[in-house]
Amino acid sequence: MHYIFEHGTKEGKNLLLLHGTGGDEHSLIEIARFLDANATILSLRGTIQEDGMNRYFKRNGLNQFDLESLEKETDHLLAEITAISETKGIPLESWIIVGYSNGANIGAHMMMEREASIKRAILFHPMSLGVDTNLAQVNEGTIWLSTSENDPIVSKEASDQLIFQLEKHTFDVTVQKKNSGHQVTMEEVEHAKKWLSTLDNK
Repeated sequence: MHYIFEHGTKEGKNLLLLHGTGGDEHSLIEIARFLDANATILSLRGTIQEDGMNRYFKRNGLNQFDLESLEKETDHLLAEITAISETKGIPLESWIIVGYSNGANIGAHMMMEREASIKRAILFHPMSLGVDTNLAQVNEGTIWLSTSENDPIVSKEASDQLIFQLEKHTFDVTVQKKNSGHQVTMEEVEHAKKWLSTLDNK
């Protein structure tokens, strides 16, 4: 799996970057540096190809997700993160996911559906994937996410459903609502930065 790893300082957060459809391991680096100039960064490229675009799991059309691929690729992604973390000497629980769209979706899925130690995330424009099989799992993590009333890809129902699922898993969810489509805006990045500054480095 292609990835970028950059050491930060001990004062910085550990940011795990998961790009959107068509992105790569470089796509969220600038945002991560804005969120925390001292951060240690791990950014992974999705291994699935869709018409030449990188993704983390397959789909059969817009918002028509291949659930078999989702489960397989979630396991693959978590295994890669775990292996790299062990090699770099970074505790798995210290990572904070920074995901956008497809990357935010698989990040949220991994946090809800896998017994992993990653419990904190910034999710730009995520949506429910219609999967909720591990309701007995209590996560007790914290998540910031953004939604948009006029997002052409993520409906209000899909974002509301994800928030409901996350809260059912006992995540503390902070929601930033905006009205500017599916793209990531400076306003929401600034809001996410303020939220991130309240977290410790554990």
